[in-house]
Amino acid sequence: MTDKNNFTNDSQDLLVFLYKKRLPIILITVIGAVASIIVSLMITPMFKSTVILYPASSVSVSKALLSNNTKGSLMAFGDEEETEQLLQVLQSKEIADHIVDKFNLVDHYDIDTTSKFMKTELEDTYNGNISFKKTKFQSVKIEVFDEDPQYASDIANEISLYADTVINDLHKGRAWGALLIVEYEYKKLNRQIQKISDSLSVLNKMGILDYTQQTTAYSAGLAEGIASGKISKSGIKYLENKLKSLEKFGHVSLELSKFIEFEQERLSYLKGKWVEAGVEYAQNLSNIYIVEKAVPSEKKAKPVRWLIVSLATLSSFIFAILFVAFADFFKNFKEKVKND
Repeated sequence: MTDKNNFTNDSQDLLVFLYKKRLPIILITVIGAVASIIVSLMITPMFKSTVILYPASSVSVSKALLSNNTKGSLMAFGDEEETEQLLQVLQSKEIADHIVDKFNLVDHYDIDTTSKFMKTELEDTYNGNISFKKTKFQSVKIEVFDEDPQYASDIANEISLYADTVINDLHKGRAWGALLIVEYEYKKLNRQIQKISDSLSVLNKMGILDYTQQTTAYSAGLAEGIASGKISKSGIKYLENKLKSLEKFGHVSLELSKFIEFEQERLSYLKGKWVEAGVEYAQNLSNIYIVEKAVPSEKKAKPVRWLIVSLATLSSFIFAILFVAFADFFKNFKEKVKND
């Protein structure tokens, strides 16, 4: 009961103290409110434009169009990994430099070109007005603030379009390198096969066409001719020479034929890869899906003047209470020290 009475007495004492100090508290609060109104009116109004986009799936275009074993759809949205990659592209210096040059942001942001910190000031202003965020739906939001609503809208849309160009350029650079590699290997293997084919043609002109069949036929003919006596000595000599020639070059011809057959399979595989690389390099499909394009805003996004004034007034009121309380405490402390 005593604690309750003490609490009530303390509350009453506090109210009495605040009432006695009402004039400085009101004065400080009013000054803070007026100052916040003036400051809020001096802040340049900023308009916001927003673009919402999704990354496209990173499924290979060539595989999706030319292969039956591709997993994933060419038309599908990208997953979390593709979203993170898109954010990295949007935050890249290449896009920032493009936007700065295209919209002449140095002049538009009134950057002092004579300052030795010009680049830092430009970068800070750019990052303060342009931001990129991943949403909970795995999309990417581009937000642009500017004192000109049309400027904000144009910058936001240009960033989304140029991001697609940057990604395509990255893909094309990689695809071009892959195309050169597979083209080189294909032509190299083709030349090797041609050399082997030329060697095999020489053996064919020597009469070595099919080692297995010819050996079987000549051997059977020679055995039958000798046994029956129906073949002349010159005929026997001819068959023996053929068998000797087959014995000498037949295995070479057989190995060359098998090697060509094997290398032709490799050549066919490389040709398929060459076609795929060509498709990858030639493709110009969009890498993003723009769900919401930016449009010029009709209302300013900031400053929110009522919020600034409200918070500043509340802060001034709290500061005023603390100030008068400290001043009263300091006054009493000095008197106590003097009396002691």
